Amino acid sequence: MTAAPLDGVHDVDWASLDHAYGSAEDVPQALRDAVGPAPEPAAAAMEHLFSSVYHQGTLYSATPWTVPFLARLAADPGTPRRVSLVSLLGAIAATGDADAQVLADVGAALLRETRRLLPLLDDRDAGIRHAATYLLGNLPREAAAEVVPALRARRGRERSPRALAGLLAAAGRLDPSGSAAWLEAELAPARPSAARTGALWAIADVALPWPDTATETLVDCLLHGRRLENWIWSADPFMDVISRIDGASFATLCHTLFRQGTGETARAAIEAAYRRCVRSRSARQELAPLLAAGVGHAELAVRLAAATAVRDVPAAAPAAAEALAGHVASPPPAVAEDPNSDEARLFDAGLEILIMLGDPRWREPFMTALPVGAVIPGILGLLIDTGVTCEPGLLAAVRRRLAALPPEWPARPGGYDELLSRTHWHNELNGLTRLLHHWGPDAADAVPELVALIPYDRWWAVRALAAIGPAASAAAPALTRVRDDPEASWPHRLRCAEALAAITGDVAQVSACVAEAAAGGEPVPAAHTALRHGLPLDGLLPALRDLATAAPGDDPSVMRVRIEAARLLLRAGETRAPLSAVTDALDSGRHTADAAELAGLIGPAAADLVPKLRGLLDDRHDFTAAALALLRVTGETAPLVAAARRHLRTAGAGTWLVEALRELGANAAPLLPELRELAYGDAALPGSATYGRQARQDDEERRRLLTVLAAWDAGRWGRGRPCRS
Repeated sequence: MTAAPLDGVHDVDWASLDHAYGSAEDVPQALRDAVGPAPEPAAAAMEHLFSSVYHQGTLYSATPWTVPFLARLAADPGTPRRVSLVSLLGAIAATGDADAQVLADVGAALLRETRRLLPLLDDRDAGIRHAATYLLGNLPREAAAEVVPALRARRGRERSPRALAGLLAAAGRLDPSGSAAWLEAELAPARPSAARTGALWAIADVALPWPDTATETLVDCLLHGRRLENWIWSADPFMDVISRIDGASFATLCHTLFRQGTGETARAAIEAAYRRCVRSRSARQELAPLLAAGVGHAELAVRLAAATAVRDVPAAAPAAAEALAGHVASPPPAVAEDPNSDEARLFDAGLEILIMLGDPRWREPFMTALPVGAVIPGILGLLIDTGVTCEPGLLAAVRRRLAALPPEWPARPGGYDELLSRTHWHNELNGLTRLLHHWGPDAADAVPELVALIPYDRWWAVRALAAIGPAASAAAPALTRVRDDPEASWPHRLRCAEALAAITGDVAQVSACVAEAAAGGEPVPAAHTALRHGLPLDGLLPALRDLATAAPGDDPSVMRVRIEAARLLLRAGETRAPLSAVTDALDSGRHTADAAELAGLIGPAAADLVPKLRGLLDDRHDFTAAALALLRVTGETAPLVAAARRHLRTAGAGTWLVEALRELGANAAPLLPELRELAYGDAALPGSATYGRQARQDDEERRRLLTVLAAWDAGRWGRGRPCRS
């Protein structure tokens, strides 16, 4: 009698195993419910299995014990909803995120089920056959001897395009060298489009030598073939293939696809070129003409993709300026009606590029669009970054927009869309008031609009009035009312006092408010205000000590305030309370990076904290702060050299690197080869910049790195600290 798929499930000691949510005791019931007759409980159980034994790509000790039961259920033709089971097994097989022992156990479990799973390739359900290619192709390489012949045998009978392409992807993944000739043969013009696509993808996936006919095949498939929809191996197989092509053939391919293809193909060529520009510095100059040409394409989607790329690749901007000026000159109604529409996004990109170029053709469209809310807040920040000066037309547009915005967001129900609207409103007010702050006295005509915001200010309105200075005297009554309002927050009241001092020249306004804030239980903002105005901290020190040594409690925000109070005390020359705050923060695991930084600022007096700081060296977030603190406390440079090397691989060359190298001095010499490779090589620095800013961030960080290297070469780093192991 044939055993049932779940026979033996209770023989496993599931309580001794774990998954993403703790004990795996619930796995047997989840397996039963997943194949039960009721659709809703089955869907919930399957979702639970996906999120527990395979949680966002991570495997657990329960996973290898779950594999045989999933395999038996998937292989049984009588099991309902088998596609989900096969897909879960494929996801488990494909991931590498787990402890080494768990991965080894999962691999062994899958190998034991290979023969049971092979018949899935001949299942009547095309969806199961498609999912089975992914599962079988991601089995351990030891399975190749059994699986690849089965893939070849199925090739002649398979009629599903997705499954057909999957057979070739699986063969390439399992046995690259043994399948190379087969994959190249599938590129022939007579082969089905799905087979040619799968073969191209498989060749690129495992970096097999690129056949002479492959580029021509790729062009033919893109221009004339049928695209694979919902392919389990890749969301965009052609983009994957294109991204792996090197050398001049890549630029030629993108130009060919752009000129000869449909709008969809032209957009794919632009996006592929942009991705290459993000990764390769030399590609930015080489592909700039293509990106610029895309801005003038007949289809809106292509123009938008190109403008997005040009905004990030300055080399392409001059050639695109004429077309962009035409796009922004007469913005369609959709720009104001829907800020997320393609028309609005193209308009925003066009404005940004023209502003960055210093091309004056952005001004009129900007002044037309701003009052009706058709300008994104980021462009306001760009005006500051590029040093655009105040002039009557711009100031008038800013004032009209400020007058049109409510100073307070109305309370109303709503979900995500309401949150987006509120966030956009806040960011826009922040950008407008920050721009007026940047313009300072030249923005004096906007005082009436700024005065209206004073009672509600969470932006830059009060600071803008301070920057305007004596010309903002009309704001004094409103500023005074808020400064003296016991219901207002102390940070707001202190800002109003500072603005009054800037307008009247009477610093006593600030001194009195600082004293009141300290008495009112807000010594931290009071101390920051005092320091900005050169006022002594003596009267604030007792309150800061009380705050820095307060009981930690359960509120994480309390620790942040304690650390800030401790930092202020350290500036006043005290170390006892700062050490107490740092110790509690490190013990509680809250704000540990800030605590490590403060320990480093304390210096050798923080020697007792060294074991705790060493414990942070393995933390994936705080290791750099801990290493820098160890150097400052003990003089050890080796941990910071190791941390900098580790950080460079993932975070690029931000301001953290400059600080680390300045501290290391000559002891940074072991890092120089890597730094020079990052600075002078073609590959972009690693990092996680926002989409549309990756190339620009790479340029910025590279310039920073070149400055650091120039300082080293000129001997301006100094001797640093003595190296200790």
